[in-house]
Amino acid sequence: MRGIAEVADQELLWIQPAARKREHELRAGDDLVATLRFQRGTLADAEADIAAFYPRWTGGGSLEVADGNALKLASANFWQSEWVRLDKDQPVVRFKGRHGIVKAKGAVEVQAGAGERPDLPLLILLGWYLILLHADDAAAATSASSVAVISST
Repeated sequence: MRGIAEVADQELLWIQPAARKREHELRAGDDLVATLRFQRGTLADAEADIAAFYPRWTGGGSLEVADGNALKLASANFWQSEWVRLDKDQPVVRFKGRHGIVKAKGAVEVQAGAGERPDLPLLILLGWYLILLHADDAAAATSASSVAVISST
């Protein structure tokens, strides 16, 4: 799917591929740019490329948003219990997570002046999502290494 910014200078058309389905596609020629699917009533899911996340193998990574700005997600401490979203090396959002055996919870601290950012909801939601994925990966790696140690004896 191409980003809307990439095709903004072209004619953009919403089409409904199937008459009996409340699904719509935004197209630039043959390129699919976004989708809108109604689930029930007025509840709908939208899908469009508004940002791309490039992970680092050590955790964290870079989020490139449609305006070309790149924001970093990095661990703020050795234990990876705190993460920070950085814009030009200035903190925007800080996450302090606590992962239990069954449930995860965490505090979100929006830095001074960041409350006016139009991308703040994206930064908070995507940040927490990535932190949860990182915790899942770490748990799976620990489990796999435990299994390997147990099975080797």
